[in-house]
Amino acid sequence: MEANATIQLISIILNFILASGLLGTILFFKPKKRKENAEAESSELKNTEQIVTLQSQQIKRLDGRVETLEKKVDKLSIIIENKDVELSENRHIIRQAFKCEYVDEPKDCPVLLLKAEYDRKKKLQLEKEAEEARIRAEEAQERDGK
Repeated sequence: MEANATIQLISIILNFILASGLLGTILFFKPKKRKENAEAESSELKNTEQIVTLQSQQIKRLDGRVETLEKKVDKLSIIIENKDVELSENRHIIRQAFKCEYVDEPKDCPVLLLKAEYDRKKKLQLEKEAEEARIRAEEAQERDGK
C-alpha cells in the first residue's frame, strides 16, 4: 500500500507542478501578449515617425528646388519677352529699309547702317558687362577662399 501511496503522492506533486505551470501560463499569457503588442505598436510608431521626418525633409528640399526653378523660369520669361520685342523691332526696321527711297540697295539704307552700328555698340556693351561680372565673381571667390 505504501507503494500505492507513494505513487499517489508523486502523481499529486506532478499534477500540482504541471497544473500550476498551465495555470501560470493562462494567468500570465494575456499580460505578456499585451506587452508584446505594445512594444510592436511602439516600434511601428517610431518607424512611422522616421518615415514622416524623412518625407518632410525631402519635401522641404524639393520646395527649395521648385522655388529656385520658378525664379529661373521668371528670368527666362523676361528674357524671352525682351527678345520678342527686339525681334519685332528688327522686323519693322527691315521692312522699312526695303521701302527706303533714298538708295538703290537696301543694304545701303541709312536706317540699316544706323541699326548695325547700334547693334555693334550694344554687343560691345554687353561683352563689357559680362567681363566685369566675371571679374567680380572671381574676386568674390578669392575673398571667400581666403
